[in-house]
Amino acid sequence: MRFPVIRALVALFALASFFTISAVAEEPVKLGYYPAWVKGSFPAEKVDFTVLNHVIHAFAWPDSQGNLVFWEGFQYPELVAAAHRGGAKVSVALGGWGNCTGFAPVTADPKLRKKFIKNVLDYCKKNGYDGVDIDWEFPENPTERDNLTVFVRELRKAAGKKFLLTMAVSAGTWSADHNDYAALKEYIDWFNDMTYDFHGSWTPRAGHNAPLYGYQESVDTSIRFLIEKQGVPPEKVVLGLPFYGRSFTTDRLYGLGSGGDAVHYRDVEKRIAEGGWIRMFDDVSQVPYIVNDTNTTYIFYDDPESIIRKCEYAKKMNLRGVMIWALGSDETGNGQKLIQAIGQAMGSRSR
Repeated sequence: MRFPVIRALVALFALASFFTISAVAEEPVKLGYYPAWVKGSFPAEKVDFTVLNHVIHAFAWPDSQGNLVFWEGFQYPELVAAAHRGGAKVSVALGGWGNCTGFAPVTADPKLRKKFIKNVLDYCKKNGYDGVDIDWEFPENPTERDNLTVFVRELRKAAGKKFLLTMAVSAGTWSADHNDYAALKEYIDWFNDMTYDFHGSWTPRAGHNAPLYGYQESVDTSIRFLIEKQGVPPEKVVLGLPFYGRSFTTDRLYGLGSGGDAVHYRDVEKRIAEGGWIRMFDDVSQVPYIVNDTNTTYIFYDDPESIIRKCEYAKKMNLRGVMIWALGSDETGNGQKLIQAIGQAMGSRSR
């Protein structure tokens, strides 16, 4: 009679081990984009790997001949080394706003695609990167859309399954015009949903930069669009968190306004500390904003409270995790408050 009991105990131990391993494997993605131009003000040693488990180094991009082009001073082996010491992975971001003109001719030509893929993979291997993040903003027509899919498929085949292949995508329903999600989701590990810039200089009205919920488009509508309309599994969706806000000249929330300039979180906090501003909180959109004492300037942003709410939303929706644009923007004299809020909501690193 003892042997069935022993077998049962062994089975229970194996089951417990499986769930323990699965829990470690399913640690939420907590990634931050590290722009090359912050190296002087926010060096690698300041990146908080007690919270982050992935960094995306931005940006490199293709020229029209399939060569890999970089921001001046992009090479930063110390960042790769710091990430790996911290038990995190690091990818190279390909593209970015204003750096995407080379994608169309390169992805349209089989020889140039092959050349560019080789250049990318050789660079990653030589410099210790674990993957790439594709940020083509944006394919302009169905042909370019299809060529992007071909490029991603060939890159995945050449790189192998262990190579991280992620993609930054625009928030909102119009992103489907640029991306064939049905095909891409077979090759992409996860999509970094840029759930911000819902208002800016391009909109006639002043409003929230990144409302969790809203009167029209919001973080929630964007996430649900990817999952419910495009069929992207929740575990392949990463929610974007902006570490900046936008400033408008206006006299009310959603009023006619001008401006829309980006303001780092650290500068928002500085304004509050100096006085002359009132913090408000929109219970509908679940994000804050500040108003100057003459009611002529509004800054819409995210703070620790709204970051925690968004992280809780990501967990509720069973998303892969959260991502930040951009690292360094929340560094104040009192630490990195938004990073700390992510750690509070999403848990500490599994090492």
